[in-house]
Amino acid sequence: MTQKEKIKSLEIQLKEAKANTYIYDTNHLQCSDGELHIGFGDYGDNERWLVWNVNSLFNDLPYIISQVVREQSKMQGNQLKNIKEVLKEINIK
Repeated sequence: MTQKEKIKSLEIQLKEAKANTYIYDTNHLQCSDGELHIGFGDYGDNERWLVWNVNSLFNDLPYIISQVVREQSKMQGNQLKNIKEVLKEINIK
């Protein structure tokens, strides 16, 4: 891959990264004037806010809840499986 191709590839990756935001933890949750405000990121200069219209959020809640419960269930199942495997290994030794 040439240097120009690498630069182009990195520019595409940067553009995609800027278009998406991953929220690991939230710092603040508040409602005001029909909007839900969700603070995330590092405190100070890197803190960011997601502002969501509560009417829109309310209409989306059934789907959001079903997907969150499904994913959380999968994650718990995987964790439980890992715990059981470790316990089996411990009992064997």
